[in-house]
Amino acid sequence: MAGVSPGSGMTLIACPDCAAIQRMPSPPAKGWVECWRCGHVLERTAGRSVDVALACALATLLLLIPANFMSVMTVHLAGITSSTHLASGLVTAWRQGWPLLAIVMGLLGIVLPFVRFGLLAVTLGAIRFGVRDPWLGPAFRLCQKLDLWAMADVVLIGAGIGYGRVSSQIPVHIDVGGWCFVAAAVMTMVTRASLERRAIWRRLPGTDSEGGTIACTSCDLVLSRDAQGGRCPRCAAPVHWRHPFALMQCTALLLACWLIMPAAYGLPMSAFWKLGEAHPHTVIEGIAVLLHNGFWPFGVVLVIVSIGVPFAKLIILSWFLAAVRWRWSWWLRTRTRLYRIIDEIGRWSNLDPFTVMVFAPMIQFDSIAHFDVRSGSTFFLASVVLSMLATRVFDPRLMWDAAEAGDGVRDESKHVPAEEVS
Repeated sequence: MAGVSPGSGMTLIACPDCAAIQRMPSPPAKGWVECWRCGHVLERTAGRSVDVALACALATLLLLIPANFMSVMTVHLAGITSSTHLASGLVTAWRQGWPLLAIVMGLLGIVLPFVRFGLLAVTLGAIRFGVRDPWLGPAFRLCQKLDLWAMADVVLIGAGIGYGRVSSQIPVHIDVGGWCFVAAAVMTMVTRASLERRAIWRRLPGTDSEGGTIACTSCDLVLSRDAQGGRCPRCAAPVHWRHPFALMQCTALLLACWLIMPAAYGLPMSAFWKLGEAHPHTVIEGIAVLLHNGFWPFGVVLVIVSIGVPFAKLIILSWFLAAVRWRWSWWLRTRTRLYRIIDEIGRWSNLDPFTVMVFAPMIQFDSIAHFDVRSGSTFFLASVVLSMLATRVFDPRLMWDAAEAGDGVRDESKHVPAEEVS
């Protein structure tokens, strides 16, 4: 791994993680530019292209149509055939008395992927063909926000786990809609990998302020202090010196997460009824079933994302809050990188609820065998969503502010890839 030395064609930018204002050089054809202060990657070029991202977004949008409206899987049991659609699990949860669970999973797994990729395709298409209308900045900012919550790729892995749980007991056939959804979810990940947001912002109108001391955290445009409390001229996001009430909101959401954790892991997420006898499964018991039936790759994934990641995220965020409170300056760059990691991987903890959404409707054979959605699914989904919100409302720049107000910032970097603005 190597950084990029300063060169010509520099633009003024503020790092969203540490607030350092710097002149960013144009990145090489295959490389990246890092913040001189915290090491955050400001822009990548390797494998990134507006044309490729546009093509992938269009392909994903088109694949989502048959994926959502055609049969995904078919189950055969005792001469009875049952086909399910992607929304079948939502209907099952609603009918069994869990409407909030059905609504949230429907938004995350079905509605928001359509919205995100439809809006992204329109936005990238307009930029690609030279349109520079004022609506493009706010539209692309919304695409960025939806990236966290549009979870077609998470649903895919959840579907694989659900398939593993059911196919270990009865025959399951993947239908055309299922294969379209697999392709759509893969294209979702390819789109994320090929899209460089800074290259998009560079093409949209917006003038940096040379004497600026404040920046938009959505598009990183450097503005004068007078912009405080107003709207960014490029993306229309509210401009604040730091996120208002970030510590209070993060603390409240963390406390809520800790309070519902016992219910999320102690209550069953589903129950399998076979010949009138119920077999409930908690998160941990569901993992044990996968391991026992030979689906150990999925079992290992669930151990990491359903147990390791949620608890690690809450512990790390608690550490961040303590660091701001007591103005710790040690491991500052490490903490900043950890923040980006937990913000990125936190969405994958939704695998368990999506697994239930996929396999619950596959086995609904009345008195012979059927799955029931239980309260643990709602509590677990709530804990994940609240922890994602807690991560997003936390402002990592506060850790750098606290370190400067305390013992001073200990710069752990020996490489300075971008030019500091004094």
